[in-house]
Amino acid sequence: MPDAAMAPTSNVRQEISSSGKTMSSLADTVKAKCTEAFHPLYIDVVDFTDGACSGAKIGLTIVSEDFDKVPLIQRHRKVQALLKEDGLMDEKIHALTIKAWTPEQWEAKK
Repeated sequence: MPDAAMAPTSNVRQEISSSGKTMSSLADTVKAKCTEAFHPLYIDVVDFTDGACSGAKIGLTIVSEDFDKVPLIQRHRKVQALLKEDGLMDEKIHALTIKAWTPEQWEAKK
């Protein structure tokens, strides 16, 4: 059971691109899909899209007990597979930075 310091938290941020456009709905979609699949204690999705390429640049930090005893590469593959289900990785996301941590790892990084 998480302590008060690990209360469920969610955050979606967006960076405004040099063209003045944002893709907040994409960040919201990534957040919703990951929240449903992994039940995170913490999730942060940032859209860093700068208009320099045809797809979005997304940063995802997710902390979940679902990642306990799962190797880092497998965590990344699970997130990528989830986002590929609706074609997000193939059609909308150009670059995805994933930080997928267990609660213990998250506490150690604070």
